[in-house]
Amino acid sequence: MSITSKTDQEIIAIAQPMIDAVVNASNRQDWAAFCAYQTNEEAQDLNNKKHVLKLWQENEFFTSLSLDREILAVLRNNDVVQIVWKQTSDTVPGERLARYFIKEIDQQIKEIGFLIN
Repeated sequence: MSITSKTDQEIIAIAQPMIDAVVNASNRQDWAAFCAYQTNEEAQDLNNKKHVLKLWQENEFFTSLSLDREILAVLRNNDVVQIVWKQTSDTVPGERLARYFIKEIDQQIKEIGFLIN
């Protein structure tokens, strides 16, 4: 069964541990753990890595992410699922919109994007 054919609850059950791992890795500034679920192409993209490392160095929000989240939506577009939630920090006030994109590739669920605006 395709990831996009699953219910919202099934998708969240699959994605939640992935998101938790990525958030924890961001808080530890651990690039290897941060890209563990990414496609090889995304994990080896030097511009992607530079961007993330810069965010970690310049913005405390991205190294103090809360594991508590309010899922707002699970969206499906072709073969990609997007999980959308309110992201907060344990130390920086305010809320941001977070989006985690997953896709089934060779029968594995892979992260193809993670954005916090």
